[in-house]
Amino acid sequence: MDVKGAKKVLVRAFAIYWALVLLIYAVAYPQFRYAEVNSKSVTPSSVIDEITDGEVVTQEFEIRMNRIRGVSLFAGTYDRVNTGSMRIVLSNREGTVLAEETRDAASFKNNAYTYIGLKSPIICSEMESIVLSITTDGCTPGNALTVYSGVEWAEGTPVENERYASLNGSYTIGRLCIDMVGDLERPFYILYWVIVTGVFLLALLLCLYWWSKAKKGMNNPLVAVFTLMTRYGLLFRQLVSRDFKTKYKRSSLGLVWSFLNPLLTMAVQYVVFSTLFKSDIKNFPVYLLTGIVFFSFFSEAVTLGMTSITSNASLIKKVYVPKYIYPFTRVISSLINFLLALVPLFLVMLVTASPFHLSLVLLLFDILCFVGFIIGISLLLTTAMTFFQDTQFLWNVISMIWMYLTPLFYPESIIPRQIIGVYRLNPLYQFITFARICIIDGISPEPVMYLNCILSASLFLVLGVWVFRKYQDRFILYL
Repeated sequence: MDVKGAKKVLVRAFAIYWALVLLIYAVAYPQFRYAEVNSKSVTPSSVIDEITDGEVVTQEFEIRMNRIRGVSLFAGTYDRVNTGSMRIVLSNREGTVLAEETRDAASFKNNAYTYIGLKSPIICSEMESIVLSITTDGCTPGNALTVYSGVEWAEGTPVENERYASLNGSYTIGRLCIDMVGDLERPFYILYWVIVTGVFLLALLLCLYWWSKAKKGMNNPLVAVFTLMTRYGLLFRQLVSRDFKTKYKRSSLGLVWSFLNPLLTMAVQYVVFSTLFKSDIKNFPVYLLTGIVFFSFFSEAVTLGMTSITSNASLIKKVYVPKYIYPFTRVISSLINFLLALVPLFLVMLVTASPFHLSLVLLLFDILCFVGFIIGISLLLTTAMTFFQDTQFLWNVISMIWMYLTPLFYPESIIPRQIIGVYRLNPLYQFITFARICIIDGISPEPVMYLNCILSASLFLVLGVWVFRKYQDRFILYL
């Protein structure tokens, strides 16, 4: 093994690792430091009379967050368009005003929560008491809003009478139906550096161990990767090119199908699910196309990778080439097609006026983990396919079931709560949901989603490599 060449490969790999680490931290810092939380509201059970000019509704809340970004107030409009405005003031026990917002009465929803965001978040300590006051301006009897109250917390725990809402200084029969929306600080932004540094040191020690084995002439993953990049680099590129071109051989439109396929599939499913079944998913075209593009990549790459050994039997019998190259090149050729399919996804974002957020760069992490997961599945199935030809028919059934178990065209909300935990164990759910949060919501996913993607990719990749290496020497007997 060329020592200088191997060192360059390792230096580049570690440089890419730290570049990705810094990029993720720069974009995902808000979600790494704060978790969005809502206060537990009471169930609406009664109303406080119309809040007209001169009346004041107040209540004290015990805050379980570190900063407040807004409040959601459950109000009633009596199915009319009220004029005037409602003023909400947040202050501490000493009477110091922390924030105040004024909202047109006509903008409130009837018998529903209306969110009122604060211009600047209120920084507070957990369990601090905040006093909320509601007054109106230009609201007269028959032209005013009412607010709802309840006597118990949502979980059914009674509260003390003195913590009830008051109207003009007199206690009412319940607590205001208000959700405080804010963030709870968490230490993951510190734990993040502990994790990435630990992973780096572990990888460094592993590479040093493999390096010592390579000097003794022993094969290991480090030698395999370096051999692929040097001795078989040209063959690798040719196989990828062949697999990619074969897909469009004798096709008049050629590469154009990489753009048309996801668009046409989305168009059909959009008509069915948004028109016939009245889907109310936010930004449904982008939601749908994201699922289609990611699942199509998974299905195509695994299907091609599964037959990579059997379809190259004649070449394997004649020339020695590391067998892992064949499924690997199939996945990479499908990856190229997947990257091309992202272009129509971004075009649909433009057409639907979806904003392009900085969080899109986090797709690099998601795609990297997704590719590792697909390679692992492909290695498992190509091993099974070599010994058992019916694997391809079983896979057709499994992939169809897997598709319906993944929220490609339906919302996660339709899944019963009793099984939602098991449902989210689906690795495809993790990868596709990660992508949708980055693309549609424009923020970084929660830290646990990063860990889930890494675990899904690592588990199947390690298992696939182990099974493939264990049985690859017996492939020739079944070809």
